[in-house]
Amino acid sequence: MPQIAIHLLYGSISLMRVLTGKAKGKKLKVPSSKKVRPTTSRVKKSIFDKLGNIDGLKILDLFAGSGNLGIEALSKNALSVTFVEKDRTASRLINENILNCGFDDCTRVINSDFQKALKFLERKEEKFDLIFIDPPYEIYDKVSFIDMLQLSVTVLNSFGTVVMEHNKELFLENFDFDLETRKYGGTNITFFWSKN
Repeated sequence: MPQIAIHLLYGSISLMRVLTGKAKGKKLKVPSSKKVRPTTSRVKKSIFDKLGNIDGLKILDLFAGSGNLGIEALSKNALSVTFVEKDRTASRLINENILNCGFDDCTRVINSDFQKALKFLERKEEKFDLIFIDPPYEIYDKVSFIDMLQLSVTVLNSFGTVVMEHNKELFLENFDFDLETRKYGGTNITFFWSKN
C-alpha cells in the first residue's frame, strides 16, 4: 500500500481507493494505527457484491475508521451515511475523505463511543436500512457479538441488513435473524437479515 509523508501523533497515513461508482478511483486517507484496521479491497468488493443494489439506502457505519465502507456505499448511490468513530484523528480523516469524494451533503460524522451514539440515534428515533459493524477485534472481549447486534438493531429498519466483520466463528442459536458468513483468511464477514 503506498505511503505519503504525513504524520499523525501515532503514525503515518496510508491510502486506499474507492473501488466503484461515482467516486471510483478517489483516494481515501487511512491512519496507520492499531486503532484503525481498514477493510481490504478484496473483502470490501465481496461485501458489496453480496449486498447488490443499495440505491437509496440510509446507512449507519459503526467504527467507521477512515469511512471506507460508508464512502463506497455512497459511491454506489446510497442515500446517506452516518459515520460513528470514537477516535478524533480518524474522525477528522473521515471528514477529509468525505469532502474529497464530494459527499458532504449526504453524510454526518459522530465522534463518539458506539454505545452512546446508538442510544442518541435511538432517542432521535432514527432508523437505517443497512448497518456496517467493523470494530477493532479486541472489543469483542468486552462486548459479545449478540450484545453488539442487539444494540445495533434498535436503529435498524424492519427489513434491514447488518454486516459485521469479526475474527472468530459465531455461534448463535434461537436468533431472530437469518445469517450467512463468508471467510477471508482471519477475517469473517457475517450478513444478518430479519426473518420477518
